[in-house]
Amino acid sequence: MSTKHRLDELKRLMTENSIDAFIIPSTDPHMSEYIADRWKTREWFSGFNGSAGMLIVTTDESGLWTDSRYFLQAARQLRPSGIKLFKQGLPDTPDPIDWLMGKLPKNGVIAIDSEVCDTAFVEGVLSKSGGKDISLFDNAAIIDKVWEDRPEFPNKTVIDLDVKYSGIDRKKKIKEIREKIKANGAEAILMCGLDDIAWTFNLRGSDIEYNPLFLSFAYISKKSVLLFVDKSRISDNILTALEKEGITILPYQDVYTFIESVEEKSILTDKSRMNYKLFTAQPESVKIVNNSKIPSLDKAIKNSVEIDGMRNAHVKDGVALVRFLIWLENTLEGGTTTEIEVADQLLHFRGLQKEFIGASFSTIAGYRSNGAIVHYSANPKTNAEISKEGFLLVDSGGQYLDGTTDITRTIHLSTPDRKESRDYTLVLKGHINLASTKFMYGTRGTQLDVLARQPLWNQYMNYGHGTGHGIGCFMNVHEGPQSIRPNENPQIIEPGMITSNEPGIYVEGEYGIRIENLILAKESKENSFGKFMEFETITLCPIDLKPVVKQMLSPDELNWINDYHKTVYDKLSPFLDDDEKRWLKDKTQTV
Repeated sequence: MSTKHRLDELKRLMTENSIDAFIIPSTDPHMSEYIADRWKTREWFSGFNGSAGMLIVTTDESGLWTDSRYFLQAARQLRPSGIKLFKQGLPDTPDPIDWLMGKLPKNGVIAIDSEVCDTAFVEGVLSKSGGKDISLFDNAAIIDKVWEDRPEFPNKTVIDLDVKYSGIDRKKKIKEIREKIKANGAEAILMCGLDDIAWTFNLRGSDIEYNPLFLSFAYISKKSVLLFVDKSRISDNILTALEKEGITILPYQDVYTFIESVEEKSILTDKSRMNYKLFTAQPESVKIVNNSKIPSLDKAIKNSVEIDGMRNAHVKDGVALVRFLIWLENTLEGGTTTEIEVADQLLHFRGLQKEFIGASFSTIAGYRSNGAIVHYSANPKTNAEISKEGFLLVDSGGQYLDGTTDITRTIHLSTPDRKESRDYTLVLKGHINLASTKFMYGTRGTQLDVLARQPLWNQYMNYGHGTGHGIGCFMNVHEGPQSIRPNENPQIIEPGMITSNEPGIYVEGEYGIRIENLILAKESKENSFGKFMEFETITLCPIDLKPVVKQMLSPDELNWINDYHKTVYDKLSPFLDDDEKRWLKDKTQTV
């Protein structure tokens, strides 16, 4: 069926069941950003495959809300479906729930799949119902009636992550979590976030493409540790080790019946990651203590073993990238390549590195105008042929046992014109501003965001996405709680946090420019004024100097580039052959 036919069939069933609206988010039962195929319901009905968005279907109109990363992509992909695109963050864009309430009649009925709607969101919907006496109920069965060949639950093998990579064993992590449960006045914690669970138990999986996670819930109290994951996925050796450590394994779906008769009366959880089905299953006598920082904050503050692992992973990744860039140059000297081939070659060169597991996300290889689509993904219909001219934006990353990488380089394949060089240099200036800043301990990412944007703002330009996101260690390429973006986030930047630094500029129909490295927050100096922090750039790959307008850079900015390129050469050259060293020496020459 086409997306239009799928929507028509859903609307027909809605009418039969007296449903006025169906809310379809982008998540799974754990509120994950990236999800397994089984829960790609919004994509299946709309055709839009970006990682963020909400679809609301009424019997006479449908709308999809997404952020600026996906405006161009969503506009293209929604066209066949007739779904209206609502661009979040723009002044005239209505809030999705306000829009829905304006469409609903008095005594209107909203249907949801409660297993993929977070509790905080549903409570927000109910609070906005006003005097309309809105009814909201679970009718996930309708989805299955339309989506007859819906994928099954993922059921892949769970692996143990050696403490030489994690740095802290799970017994110690669980002990510290128990102490924090008590400190927060609760008796237990219900963990719903897959990354939090994988980090806590030093286990990894592959249920979600690019993310080393496995479907699970966890419950930790004073007297028990329960991990809800199907035993068939875990080897006997790992099961024995877990059981010796007092960890009980129960079937994944049993979490819903368990929570119905839970003994503890106060449970710590993150309501934004707790699905509504779980919330409504618990006894009314249970008090929920909402806390989004346990254990996500500890996960974000990398220990010394994780930091060393991330540095090691970036050396391996840098070697792979150098060999890829050499391949690209040689290929374009004699002909052309394609965006899909670029992604394939990146995977090939990373695959030759030790401890490589897979890509950390779908490679974005955007040639010329495709680079202006922030989260572009090439497919056979859009796959551009790349020749020796114009900008090529490549955003890619790898998962290694000792770390996760995420890097963007924008390369000019010929001679840039004045406008291209100006825009590229402005982005580079913003990148350097953030990478080289000193800041007081206690500073939030919101306060740092302006450093990357200021050179662009001075020219009345901007980019719609955030400047930086947290990144995991052999974990999700996007993680919180820290971020660097204009939106207010109370989380301060702590020593040990690793965050991306990725300003950009996107000119629709022409090109996109983004320069991204990962930066490690470190203590810098403490004096009578207080404790100061700084960043260490851990990504290792030359920055294209061809489009740089030297006159636009200050002496300090030029010194930063030269120092960075010296570090890149010094750390990568021992792993390269003579020809590769000569290539890298040329690309890291003094500006």
